[in-house]
Amino acid sequence: MNFALPAAAQVFVSAQGGAAAISNGAAVSASPVAAASYDSKPGAAFAASAGYLFNDWIGAESVYSFNRNRILTSEVAGSSLNQREFTAKQHSWTFEAMLYFRPRTSRIRPYLSAGPSLVQARERTLGGLRVAVGTDLMLSNGWGFRYSFSEVMSRNPLATDLRPSIGGKLLNFQNQFGIVKVFR
Repeated sequence: MNFALPAAAQVFVSAQGGAAAISNGAAVSASPVAAASYDSKPGAAFAASAGYLFNDWIGAESVYSFNRNRILTSEVAGSSLNQREFTAKQHSWTFEAMLYFRPRTSRIRPYLSAGPSLVQARERTLGGLRVAVGTDLMLSNGWGFRYSFSEVMSRNPLATDLRPSIGGKLLNFQNQFGIVKVFR
């Protein structure tokens, strides 16, 4: 088997699946007395990307990711309690820069990537930031396995629907495994 890849620029694609978790949140108000919270459960996630390797160390990719999580919201106002359970879906589109830590001739290639995102959650489109770390394990003929752990940070549409409103960002963590194909 020949793991060596040419030094010229290359195109790649990847597809991954795994699990996603969304950050939880809570708020309390003393006047009037009220509390609100939301609790998310881990759910399914999917990501697909296409990218360009400029050289051994630098690349760029466009990533589409999707996840679905069950959410339980609770609101307390005085003596009344209102709870609701629903499924939240989040789509994100990201363009990110990639930094590899080993040359393309290496079979194992860890990377770091980051870039701006458009996030669609709760029928709202928000700006965000995606940061990911991962590793490509190259096999033969340009095929390999890819592992990635990513976080997408954006404004929190879940929190603004509750009273009292919950501050902070919505953090979406995705842990995924899949395949990568590098075209020579």
